[in-house]
Amino acid sequence: MKVLAITSVGYEAGGAETILVKINTYLLEKGYIIKTLASDLGDNREHFNDYTFKNISSSGPLKFFFFLFNPSSFFVLKRILKEYKPDLVHLHIMHEITPSVLFLLERYPTIITLHGAETFLSKLLLWKLKPGNFKDNVYDKKDLNMAGQFTYLYFNSIQKLFYKFALKNVDIFIAPSTYIQNMAKTDVSPIIHLPNFIELQQFHELTNNYNLLFVGRLEKIKGVEFLIQAIAFIIKVFPQTTLTIIGDGRNKTDLFNLTKKLQLEKYIQFRGWVEHKDLDIYYEKASIVVIPSVVPENFPTVCNEAMSAGRPVIGTNVGGIPEIIDDGVNGYLVEPENPEQIAEKVIKLFSEEKLLKELGRNARKKAEEFGVEKHLNNLERIYEEVMKKYKLQNPLN
Repeated sequence: MKVLAITSVGYEAGGAETILVKINTYLLEKGYIIKTLASDLGDNREHFNDYTFKNISSSGPLKFFFFLFNPSSFFVLKRILKEYKPDLVHLHIMHEITPSVLFLLERYPTIITLHGAETFLSKLLLWKLKPGNFKDNVYDKKDLNMAGQFTYLYFNSIQKLFYKFALKNVDIFIAPSTYIQNMAKTDVSPIIHLPNFIELQQFHELTNNYNLLFVGRLEKIKGVEFLIQAIAFIIKVFPQTTLTIIGDGRNKTDLFNLTKKLQLEKYIQFRGWVEHKDLDIYYEKASIVVIPSVVPENFPTVCNEAMSAGRPVIGTNVGGIPEIIDDGVNGYLVEPENPEQIAEKVIKLFSEEKLLKELGRNARKKAEEFGVEKHLNNLERIYEEVMKKYKLQNPLN
């Protein structure tokens, strides 16, 4: 089977891209022919895509036209369909691709995996806006500024109308978490739940070295500021505590400044961007991994990887995180924007090393539930069902 994978970004910017690369690798081993189309964003990063289209570079009013129709993604895909002739198209993050490309896929079995918020999902649209679209309280609809109100209205009316017709060419939607499935089902159908798989890391028995770990984009939505604030409480009880922050993003300078303001420089290390293949050593050195997100996550890869390495996770009770963390069993759930709760759970685990190790072992057991082979078998079944449906509808093809 020849599959064309399409996504917005062609380098491993986050969990969605990491999962895409791994899926493609496994499918190639199974004899599939895979090609990937993505934008040229991140020209300083190593790209995995075979075909490239230009990103939406316009910053003026014209960008709203390009959010409907990106000429580059449209015409590059049109050429690929003619030359490569895929049997099935599997789309992932839509943003830079834009809805116009879906009109090219009427005759092709088409699947979209919803890795997170998309602008065509009404209940998740707010999380796609930028912090600059809000006055003070980020991701509060009541606090949208004038630009934010216009942007929200545009996506929720004009672009959504475009998507309404374009999405008719999608045969099935995949949701990695039941949270995303429930939030998306009013806008797209049919939608099924297929959890992401976890590649088991090498297990190392946990040793409490009082090191906390954060891995992810340094953006407001990730809530890193509240983790930094929690350190101020934790070091009063455990002054040997350290926090390692891995990632890059628009909020990096603000987080640097907050660290200096709280005089926490000797406790917090910013490691910047780290290649995914080099993360294992950081998981091994960590005692606890923290996911302090303030907006709903889907099925966070970091949570899965941490548990695979046998590390308990403290995560906020939002989105799909509670589907992975069993509170008090393999980690703890805390409320978003609550550094005191983060600190409370960290102090508890640092105080009870037996409990810390028990949660670590339970985390590993949880990770084993999301096996690679199980995921691939289900994905192949979806591919086959969509192909079968297409052949019944188009018996001459």
